[in-house]
Amino acid sequence: MSRPAYDDSALDGASCVTEPLFDLEPLALFSVPADAAESTPEPAAARSVTFLHTADWQLGMTRHFLSGDAQSTYSAARDDAVVRIGDLARATGAEFVVVCGDVFDDPRVSTRIIRRTLAALGEYPVPVYLLPGNHDPLDATSVYRSREFVAACPDNVIVLDEPGVVAVRDGVALVAAPWTTKRPLTDLVSDQLSQLTESDDIRIVVGHGGVDSLSPNDDPSIVGSTALDVAVAAELVDYVALGDRHSLTSVGDSGRVWYSGAPEVTAFDHVESAPGHVLEVTLSRGGESSIEVTPHRVGQWSFRTIREHMNGADDIARLRGLFSEIPDKSRTVVQLALTGTISVTDEVALADLLDEFGDRFAALKIWERHHDLTVVSDPSDVAQLDLQGYAALAAAELAERAASDSDTADAADARAALALLYRLSGAGR
Repeated sequence: MSRPAYDDSALDGASCVTEPLFDLEPLALFSVPADAAESTPEPAAARSVTFLHTADWQLGMTRHFLSGDAQSTYSAARDDAVVRIGDLARATGAEFVVVCGDVFDDPRVSTRIIRRTLAALGEYPVPVYLLPGNHDPLDATSVYRSREFVAACPDNVIVLDEPGVVAVRDGVALVAAPWTTKRPLTDLVSDQLSQLTESDDIRIVVGHGGVDSLSPNDDPSIVGSTALDVAVAAELVDYVALGDRHSLTSVGDSGRVWYSGAPEVTAFDHVESAPGHVLEVTLSRGGESSIEVTPHRVGQWSFRTIREHMNGADDIARLRGLFSEIPDKSRTVVQLALTGTISVTDEVALADLLDEFGDRFAALKIWERHHDLTVVSDPSDVAQLDLQGYAALAAAELAERAASDSDTADAADARAALALLYRLSGAGR
């Protein structure tokens, strides 16, 4: 991804020298000194800031398609991402971190998750600002108001529990738009933008929710992209940090409105195209304003979708090649959608392939909604068994029933029996 950068310049202040009034010539009382005539208003002093933008940690999340060790490993990776963000803050020299909503997946997360998270944040070398989002709103049951959170919260962790402008330091402020309910009745970000007046401070909006230009709908809480564009163009704000969208996304054409995406993948790649990132953002103001946005990958897992058309043994071999090329299989989940027509013999080979790689991947699942693979009986299925006598006659009868169009249930049972017979005979090995 390109990194837009613009040089900013600072102007030195010019001193002003006055002369005693009565030492001037009479006409000088009505003349304008040359220096004054050419002077222009001094711009605000140049200032800059570097910070990290992240969101949608959703700590405590589980995935239904993971079980046993895979689920534990995935949960541990999500915890590790929190630690890696702290390391990144240290490495980049960031002044602070903003987490734009959904720090926790649910208000009812375990005390273990709360305490472990806050212990990790306490190790950050900088302040961390947490924004309540739709998964962890600041309502009566809020995790941020729980006894465990309040007791364990370190000094460098600040919950943005009030909407409005929050000073970070001299010349730098956040514009917070926290969720106080899971179903806001207004656009919380635009509500805050409408109250801003001009300022020389660098101002960073910290918000959460969908944007109408990307996800148009009638939800009253959806963020209006026009309001964002106007606020940026008028220099009321310098950057809009958003959460809710789990893929790294730039919104609009200004280069100043971003979703950081989730730091660890939460959905398959046909839904999340670019998860696993944190944004390093450098802003300057005074003279010429500038922005530099740098994505850093911190995620370790991937959820892959594979769609393939199958017609025989060659396609099964090609699928094996695709599986083999995928790196880091123990942290990869594959969702498989196959279409086409294969023989019973091919079905057995495919089942063996899926069994093998099902053990090697963190998970391998069939995407039922898009999976449409037809198994038909072929004379070669029986020929490959190399059976004699009654066994050969039974196999031939199964093959005939498997090819029947009149009783689909019986045909399916016959194909399953033929496949079992194929496995027991050791054919194809």
